[in-house]
Amino acid sequence: MVRRIGLILLAACLALSGVAQVKASDVSEKVKAATERAAQDYLKEGLLQAGEGRDAEAAKAFRKALAIRPDWAEAHSLLGSALSRAGSRQEAEKELRQAVQLKPDYAEGWNYLGEFLQQQGKTQEAQDAFAKAKKFARRP
Repeated sequence: MVRRIGLILLAACLALSGVAQVKASDVSEKVKAATERAAQDYLKEGLLQAGEGRDAEAAKAFRKALAIRPDWAEAHSLLGSALSRAGSRQEAEKELRQAVQLKPDYAEGWNYLGEFLQQQGKTQEAQDAFAKAKKFARRP
């Protein structure tokens, strides 16, 4: 009898632990989705700020997005562009280069880097970046 109760308790514990695992994975997926939405929201906020010419605020929003998704090439590129317009040239170049390092086939990123380099008088590097932008450009 005691053995039978022990088996019943063991079966109940195993069943409950399976439920807990399923619920934990559901929670994990929900947290992951919410985190991704937050990163997207920060990026959108940055785009709105940049569109209004508030580049310092845009840079803050892009940094928040990158704190969540540090490997997001597009956010690095947007941050670099905002920093450039805000006058932080050295940091801007670092971010623009990071964007194309993370995503080597990122045509828009290469173009933004080329424009930045051209403004800095780095003509040959700019031409190289523009060539890569053209190479990776989407064909209609």
